[in-house]
Amino acid sequence: MKKPDIVKEIRKKYPYLEEKTIKKVVDGIFDAMINALANGERIEIRNLGSFKVTKRKKPLKGKRRISYSKTVLFRPGKVIKNSLKNLEK
Repeated sequence: MKKPDIVKEIRKKYPYLEEKTIKKVVDGIFDAMINALANGERIEIRNLGSFKVTKRKKPLKGKRRISYSKTVLFRPGKVIKNSLKNLEK
């Protein structure tokens, strides 16, 4: 699912809202999340999950040095875990 798909899903649920308004809100939410993660903050959205920035070891080939890179870790919440259990295999 891409950002335009999210806008379309919200538009289906709330047809009285204009598409450009929904797009601005979605962009605003994502911008706020990106800024929070860039500042090292943890994001927790109940029932969805949590995001946090962590350091990951990144060994350099041919050298004994180890560098670190930052990555975002997502831990799913209870609702996502339960819905994944109910998926057909």
